[in-house]
Amino acid sequence: METYDGHYLAVYSVKWNKYHPRVFLSCSADWTVKMWDMQITRAIMTFDLGYAVGDVEWAPYSSTVFSAVTSAGLLYVWDLHQEKHTWMCEH
Repeated sequence: METYDGHYLAVYSVKWNKYHPRVFLSCSADWTVKMWDMQITRAIMTFDLGYAVGDVEWAPYSSTVFSAVTSAGLLYVWDLHQEKHTWMCEH
């Protein structure tokens, strides 16, 4: 959990990747989606969305596609196979 001015910010969701059992995503009030590997103590990727991120989900058909929704009502979709540093669509 990240801190802001000494306060802990909530992690809203954690989702496991069914194709890679060690990999999971977390999303939180600190405006980020983070990708983790169980065997590494730091996030392996971080995506800053500029708003609290309320939920995240892996696509059921792909190991590299996931989406996240923010408190501003925006939905972002990534395909890490296509682009690792930014989302492929925003709605």
